[in-house]
Amino acid sequence: MRGNRVVRLALGLSAALMAAACGSSGAGDGKAAADGPAAPTAAAPATAPVPGSPAPAGAQPPAPARVLDAVQLQAAVLATGDLPGYTATGWPVETGRSEPLPTTPQDCQPVENIRTGKIRPAASAKAAGSVMSADAGGAGVGILLGGFEGDGAKQVLAALRTALKSCTHYEGGVPRPATVAALPAPALGDEAVSYTLAYGANTQEVTVVRQGAVVAVFAPGNLSGGGKGGPATKVPQEVVARQLEKLRKAAG
Repeated sequence: MRGNRVVRLALGLSAALMAAACGSSGAGDGKAAADGPAAPTAAAPATAPVPGSPAPAGAQPPAPARVLDAVQLQAAVLATGDLPGYTATGWPVETGRSEPLPTTPQDCQPVENIRTGKIRPAASAKAAGSVMSADAGGAGVGILLGGFEGDGAKQVLAALRTALKSCTHYEGGVPRPATVAALPAPALGDEAVSYTLAYGANTQEVTVVRQGAVVAVFAPGNLSGGGKGGPATKVPQEVVARQLEKLRKAAG
């Protein structure tokens, strides 16, 4: 059945990302212009803020990122017709709070949590889907979206970034030992991390992006390739770009 095949391909890391998507429940960096502050004059003294300094009196704090509920998240997952050349399948998400299996060493726990979809801190809502290229033998991509209250989304990325500094190999939740290799952080969303995860015959490049209060996980698969010793299967960049565009629109 094609739908089942999509799950297996898109989640060659493990069918766990989709199955465990059933396990628990703004674009840009906001960088300042690089032209530098204007020279001060008697009439108009320079007022460029110093990084880390208090906000000027009367300045409004940035509005908190909009938290999307499960219905809004599912509507934001890529659907057939959103991206030419791809078909899409949405997957229901349950609201249980099963705990992830512990890893050895513990430093790698955030990596395993992403792999299984049992992200910590727990998301307030989740949605999942997959897309597959219409080309014969084309790539499939599993997508998991998690919406978070407060600073939850930032905490997920911070924990994963810290884990990737030391985590290179672990045992625990995966069927066999996994090897991890951090990659340069891609310039996506508000912040992002990327890494390869290899176990058995699978080697895949995983991308995790924070877009406002949402964490988006992209796990690729391919009908051929991605085998151990070969190049990692990657997420097509047009999939990531279109998914982040839908998230920006959903968040208003």
